[in-house]
Amino acid sequence: MSMATNRTAPRLVQTRSAAALAVPGILAFTIPLVGFLASLLLPFFAARLRSRLWPQTSPTIGHLCAALAVIGLWLPALLAVASLGQVGSGATTWLIIPLCAPAGTSLVVPALLATAAYLSGITVSALVRNPWPWVLGAWAAPLAYGTASRWLVNFACFA
Repeated sequence: MSMATNRTAPRLVQTRSAAALAVPGILAFTIPLVGFLASLLLPFFAARLRSRLWPQTSPTIGHLCAALAVIGLWLPALLAVASLGQVGSGATTWLIIPLCAPAGTSLVVPALLATAAYLSGITVSALVRNPWPWVLGAWAAPLAYGTASRWLVNFACFA
């Protein structure tokens, strides 16, 4: 009995840690007005949960991955803002400028696809016990959001 408990306890801790790291990403794409703050929480959650999710990863690599995850979430929006909508995806601009948030149904499908990309990264990351799939999921999420929003609606923060 104790042998089974010893095997399931670390997996349960890892699952809970992955779920905790998923929350800011989910909030960032599903509730536009808190997207900016939620995305800023990612590095803090990753630093706190690193030893449980990726025990073989050094703190330096953990911090680097957390920074890259935030950059991945923000890069399409930053490029769009800097280029006045010519480069990058204006669809995720609300991650850095909350008042550019889409409303109604134009948010639902892109948010679901972005969340699915982000959660896929966390899931693979937890399974392989390596932070890099999480980073890739964080980079894929705004790309999925931007692609879906271009396909569904002509959303642009820059008119």
